[in-house]
Amino acid sequence: MVSGSLRKQRKRWFLALKVRAKALLFDLDDTLVRSTPSIESAWERFSRRHQLPFDAVRELLPGRRGSDIVSTLFPEMSHEHVVRELALVRKDELESAHTIEPVNGAANFLADLTVGQWAVVTAAPKNIMMARLNGAGLPMPTIAVCAENVSIGKPSPEGFLTAARLLGADPSECLGFEDSSVGFAALETSGIRIVEIASAAGRQCSSAIVSISDYSRLSVRSGGPWMEIEFQ
Repeated sequence: MVSGSLRKQRKRWFLALKVRAKALLFDLDDTLVRSTPSIESAWERFSRRHQLPFDAVRELLPGRRGSDIVSTLFPEMSHEHVVRELALVRKDELESAHTIEPVNGAANFLADLTVGQWAVVTAAPKNIMMARLNGAGLPMPTIAVCAENVSIGKPSPEGFLTAARLLGADPSECLGFEDSSVGFAALETSGIRIVEIASAAGRQCSSAIVSISDYSRLSVRSGGPWMEIEFQ
């Protein structure tokens, strides 16, 4: 359910959007935490090891599991070799996790949410997710669907549908916060309403109910199983 009301502030009129939901599902990287520099640094080392142009690798990074990235670049690589390569990438990512910062307003917004009404759905492994959330000073979710918890990564809807089920919510009762094209595709397929976390390039997802740059103008009111999220 979506409603809107006009607010006046400093002689400007704007629309305050109110949305009801039972569960909020968050992507991790560049949705809750600013992790692009850490991720790109690790994969740039991978590119150098394999003498690949980094631009070709960087295009595959947003929203995808590491195993899917390596398998796309090297379809004939054995599973054992993929595992070894990912171990090197993850080592580099863990070493820089302490430098990661939260998306503006994320800490306060998450603190206002009821435990058990939100989850993280990420292409990162669980240990990387925990390291990045710790580095950014953000709380740990009680429910997290990580790279090792799905058989197929984004753009498959499996991760978001799993999180909704674990939270006891129908997909239509959820909001999904995402920043990547594969994440948008996963949410669209799952029937979950999309809140786009827009990049500097601006809005990319035409099907999103709203596009925001951060969480600084969001508020939440909880009452029973439902939440009301206000986007100002």
